[in-house]
Amino acid sequence: MTTVYFIRHGTTDNNIAGRFQGRSDIPLGEKGLRQAACLGERFAHVPLDAVYTSPLQRAYQTAQGVCAQLPLEPIYWDGLREIDGGVLEGRTNDENIREYPEIMRTFREQPAKFCPPHGESAEQVHARVMQAIEEIIAKERGKTIAIVSHGFALLCSIGSLGIPFDQLPPRILANASVSCIRFAEDGSYEIVCWNDQSHLPEALQFHSPFWKEAETK
Repeated sequence: MTTVYFIRHGTTDNNIAGRFQGRSDIPLGEKGLRQAACLGERFAHVPLDAVYTSPLQRAYQTAQGVCAQLPLEPIYWDGLREIDGGVLEGRTNDENIREYPEIMRTFREQPAKFCPPHGESAEQVHARVMQAIEEIIAKERGKTIAIVSHGFALLCSIGSLGIPFDQLPPRILANASVSCIRFAEDGSYEIVCWNDQSHLPEALQFHSPFWKEAETK
């Protein structure tokens, strides 16, 4: 079995403001840095063999937190980066809803069909991130590793396990959450935990209101 801890990056100021980040290279905010420190405490005694991360700095800073008490350095892996949000990037969700109401409705209700203008489609994200995960697992077969990525990238990859991709539910992982999956060589897998925030005090937990609304529909 290969054990993989999937971690969404910590909170940025853009997350709190409800601003579409995509590939914009935004650093962690104060809350995100504190979340990263909590991840360091959580993984201090987990025998990780490697930590892979998206090259975007909010993910890399989170990966540094994971490695803080371990003899490891994060390894960049380009395929783990977030969706290219095209014209939506840098704008608040409210602004995008006013100008692109149908696209944003699809984003929130049918994420598998999401395709921002001049950006990357959900299907492209799914193919790219799944390929990256498969490459990393093949490289680290039989080991215990962590992968730090992004909300939509993780939704389109591990969020689609066991279901047809076109049935992808709008269930995005919370910032700095941990999901652990064990993969067998025959392609089967076991989910150990999902969207776990037990390492975070309540004051540091964050989940976007945009996605909370989607999940209650």
